[in-house]
Amino acid sequence: MNVASAAGDETPPVSEAPATSGLPGAPRIYRGELTSAVAALLLAILMFATKWYGVAGVPDPSAARPAISTAENAWDGLSVVRWVMLICILAALGSVIVHARQRSHGTRTDTSLAILGLGGLTFVLLFYRVLLVLPQASKVTDQKLGAVLGLTCALAITLGGVESVHEQRRFQRAVAQQPRRRARQALAPGETAR
Repeated sequence: MNVASAAGDETPPVSEAPATSGLPGAPRIYRGELTSAVAALLLAILMFATKWYGVAGVPDPSAARPAISTAENAWDGLSVVRWVMLICILAALGSVIVHARQRSHGTRTDTSLAILGLGGLTFVLLFYRVLLVLPQASKVTDQKLGAVLGLTCALAITLGGVESVHEQRRFQRAVAQQPRRRARQALAPGETAR
């Protein structure tokens, strides 16, 4: 309790915090962003560390030995889609880093639509390359567990982007309603707003 309050002064203390800091949705890292970032990190690991496609080997000219089948990861098996995946991974991880650094000054850069768009594009491309048309159809024989898990991670990035968009909209509505709440609180108990 401060000295002014003890003396009976009813003047409220002046707050130095930014206008949005008292809101329940003040700038922070949203749950959807964290979901996208974790899924992007898993996708990056799966992209390089797991096998995505079974590849038919070249038969030995001396028919004594059959062709040896091998497997390749997403980086080696997807020549174009791998770049979209990499951009999506970097954007999802970068979004969390940017927003973690912005917590100190209270402003927020909206990256939710970018994550949603990149996640959706990655999911559609992987869906096409994992479930519909395998890359290099003459060489690739089947998809492995890594491809299915990678597709699941791309879906999780997209769903995290959707959740982040919803969280961003809720925050913007709360910021828009804050001046109205302050105006209502400033009215005397007997007064009504016009």
